Amino acid sequence: MQSRWQTFQRYPFLRATVYLLTGLLALLYPQQLTQWLIYLIAIYVAFFGIINILSGLREKSRSNQFGFEMYVGLFLVVIALLILALAKPLLTLATIFLGIFILINGFLRLSQVFELKKMNQPFLSLLFYSVILIIAGFILMFNAITSIMTLVGSVFIFMGLSEIIRSFSLRKCYVDKRIFLR
Repeated sequence: MQSRWQTFQRYPFLRATVYLLTGLLALLYPQQLTQWLIYLIAIYVAFFGIINILSGLREKSRSNQFGFEMYVGLFLVVIALLILALAKPLLTLATIFLGIFILINGFLRLSQVFELKKMNQPFLSLLFYSVILIIAGFILMFNAITSIMTLVGSVFIFMGLSEIIRSFSLRKCYVDKRIFLR
């Protein structure tokens, strides 16, 4: 596993490809990707719960008592079930609250715009910023899951493009350095 991670770290185009594909999936299929991630996390937690339960059962056969692993395993399986049942509603609720927070922040900035205008100070950049915050707040409030996945997808696409640009700039730097050292 360590060598695969090192390979992933070493190859910027591999990283860029993973980032770009994840970003595109998040943009094109936000609902499905969110559901898939919830299932993946629940399976991961349940897997470790089952491993602990099996370890606890082995302990029971050896010492005729359930070990700590059995209780941890049962707890993890319950957590996995709760993730399946509550993750999407909690994510939606958190996104709605984030939208409300951003909306309030946008309106506060808009009130600052009016104060700056009264004092004959430059205010257009703050007006633009406040309008963007207000629009983003409304979008997050009324389109929660899609908005978050759009944001996540955009960040991943940005990361992928940054990796490609960084790779070319580093390659050019190494080529220039080799020419300089000859």
